[in-house]
Amino acid sequence: MRAATTPKGTRRRARLIAAAGELLLEGGFDAVRHRAVADRAQLPLASTTYYFASLEDLVVEAVAFNCRGDHDAIAERAHALPRRRRGGETTAEALAEVFVGERTTRERLTCRYEAIVLCARVPRLHQVLVDHRNSLRNIHFEVLEKSGRSTDPTGIEQLMAVEDGVVIGALADSVDDLVKVTQVALCEVIDQLAPVASA
Repeated sequence: MRAATTPKGTRRRARLIAAAGELLLEGGFDAVRHRAVADRAQLPLASTTYYFASLEDLVVEAVAFNCRGDHDAIAERAHALPRRRRGGETTAEALAEVFVGERTTRERLTCRYEAIVLCARVPRLHQVLVDHRNSLRNIHFEVLEKSGRSTDPTGIEQLMAVEDGVVIGALADSVDDLVKVTQVALCEVIDQLAPVASA
């Protein structure tokens, strides 16, 4: 593997990472193979081994790439959320829309949770996922603070656990409206885990 030290090399490496990220979204981790990535990036097959020491290196970069895309979409929805005090139902609705999102593809949500599972088998993914989860905690803080709700870290952790469990179960059951099922589940716990903040 050689470092991408030239502008051309940097661009080629970025194209390979983006291509691997797309394949990851479309077909899971089994879809990320040297030839498939090179074909998607429209680069020679040898470029995958020129810029990456192993397929694992490329997979780690692809996961990081997709995590950044996931974070950016979530952060954009959170930043667009108006600041106002919200009741339990509307806070649950806001959280579900920000962290699941009506326009979020099932493939992207599946990839979000596949990466967490794969982390147990690919230790190098651990820090990527830790950083991503920390960024999601920070955005939960933002949404709850904008909604006039408690931002207790323990409550945020439990809210994230509820969201994760509901989405994974809904994906497994082929539920159509992932935002709605997440909202309903959050409605049951929001006043306990993120009560109205003291004035």
